[in-house]
Amino acid sequence: MKTAIFYFSATGNSLYAAQFLKDTLDDTEIFSIPALIRQKIFTTDAEKIGFIFPQHYFGLPILVEEFVERLEMPNAKYIFAIATCGVPYWGRPFTDLNEILAKKNLRQNASWFLRLVSNYLMLRDTAADWRIKIRYWFAERKLKKIAAMISQNELHSTWEVGKNSGKKYHDDWERRRADLDKNFICDVSKCVKCGLCEKICPVGNIQRPHGSPEWQHHCVECLGCLHVCPKQAIDCGDVTKGRKRYIHWQIKPSELFNA
Repeated sequence: MKTAIFYFSATGNSLYAAQFLKDTLDDTEIFSIPALIRQKIFTTDAEKIGFIFPQHYFGLPILVEEFVERLEMPNAKYIFAIATCGVPYWGRPFTDLNEILAKKNLRQNASWFLRLVSNYLMLRDTAADWRIKIRYWFAERKLKKIAAMISQNELHSTWEVGKNSGKKYHDDWERRRADLDKNFICDVSKCVKCGLCEKICPVGNIQRPHGSPEWQHHCVECLGCLHVCPKQAIDCGDVTKGRKRYIHWQIKPSELFNA
């Protein structure tokens, strides 16, 4: 069956997983969700469909919700999802996805959490390099197993802990969308006006009328701008200052500009 994988990636984890499956599975294409939204493409004729995304506030990223709600999948026979995350099993991304699919009379056949590296610097610093290498090793092994199961159309479900509290937390976060970037700041003494922050933003939320970034208050809090800045000039208040930035080592920042 023809396979289409739709991904959303700000710092490379989900793009890495999508590329891995593309290289492993037969007749598979991958597509950037933000790029398709910009092009207003919301249909696929694939029979096997995958969604790969980071977990945001215990649920689906805002753009993934918007995309799946509008996506037409008339030939879908097997649907799978992978949530990349720093801490697996806590949250309800697959429950949220299933609720959207149910409105289309579709259902999710398989789902997995894939532990990699959290980019949410407001909560904690990026993991140490030795820990990141271990997670990469385990992630590759798990992706090989996932690919084998997808190739055979196997069913698979996974734990989702704290569904009720996760829903409340996620819904409260979405309601604050206009304020999600209110604490973002740029140290203009460090900024070299390279424009990478503007290029990586999936929703065009960054403008640079004077060279340095200015946020436009429709942020989806992917944190791509914080992590891609080569001078660490961008922070979210004081809490992220001095914390290590992260891009998956197999992904070039330029690959994320359309992602």
